[in-house]
Amino acid sequence: MNKSKKTIRGLQKEKKKLNININPKIWIIVSGILGLFLIAALLFDQLYKRPIVTIDGDKYYLEDLTYYFYNAESTVSQMYGQLYGDYAWDMPYDSSMSVRDFVKSETINNIVYNEVMYREAVANGYTLTEEEEKDIDEDINTLLNDAGLSKKFIKKNGFTSEYLKDVFTKIKLAERYKNDIIDSLGIDEEAIKAGIDYNEYKQYDVEYFFISTKKTNKEDNSTVEMSDEEKKAAYQKIADLREKALTADDWSSLLPEDEEELRYRDTDFLANGTLYPDEFKEPVMALENGEISDIFETEDGYYFVRMQNNEMTDAYEQAVEKAINEAEEEAFDKEYNENIITKHNYVLNERAIKNLRMGRITMVD
Repeated sequence: MNKSKKTIRGLQKEKKKLNININPKIWIIVSGILGLFLIAALLFDQLYKRPIVTIDGDKYYLEDLTYYFYNAESTVSQMYGQLYGDYAWDMPYDSSMSVRDFVKSETINNIVYNEVMYREAVANGYTLTEEEEKDIDEDINTLLNDAGLSKKFIKKNGFTSEYLKDVFTKIKLAERYKNDIIDSLGIDEEAIKAGIDYNEYKQYDVEYFFISTKKTNKEDNSTVEMSDEEKKAAYQKIADLREKALTADDWSSLLPEDEEELRYRDTDFLANGTLYPDEFKEPVMALENGEISDIFETEDGYYFVRMQNNEMTDAYEQAVEKAINEAEEEAFDKEYNENIITKHNYVLNERAIKNLRMGRITMVD
């Protein structure tokens, strides 16, 4: 037993240790090479151009799409920039995303849509008309010369006449192709119109004079009712004006520039609207065109009104137009999603898109 153990130990002779001494200079060289590889990889990652989107095998890089981003960024800047500045981009659009993320998403979708619709238009034989050519040339001239863009800005974003002509041509043909598709969908505009109740949008165009029966309490700046004597004086003042107004064609010139109590307004309202209280609307809606009301009192003060048009259709026509547009967009979206975009292959480069920061893509001069 002991002999066996000795034999085993004999087989397990201690191995000689292999000691390799590496010159420190080699370590420095190796470390330097690895560092260069790391730097090169980082530079490649930063400098390598990634397409934003690929459509039917065609790659679109940022320089191909700058106008779309400029259009989106300038629109937000014009709408909210003066009020909120750069903060506008980080305002919540809804509970899930900021304005910045929403606008970026919509811009990418618009790029895909416009490129696909342009391809479809060309495939169906669409070319620019002479009028469209003229409109595009005017739009290019306006953008480059009348939009207040600096030469540095124009150069940075690649806004050459050739580039803009290409983009505007795509937009123009895509738009015309969309309109032709909508026309072919057989949307019944008359049925849509018949479904909108005119009485809900009955509109009255009026002009009136008003004098308040309220005054400001100087002690606490609260609004209080005038005394009976003050109300009587206010009534007499507007009554005197009404006598002049009965024979005047132009009411807007009846008040002197230094008048502080009487007010003139030229406006319109809906029968079911909330702009004016019922105590104002009820006596006014009973007037015929050209008729002048008696002086009547509301909670705020005294009025007299002249009916200019009790058959206005602007609000009704706007409601009809809105309803038709919504029906057209709904029908077109269905056609686009089911029969147009499905014929094309597109890939969004999420990594490249993630690095895009709306508000800082084109608008930095």
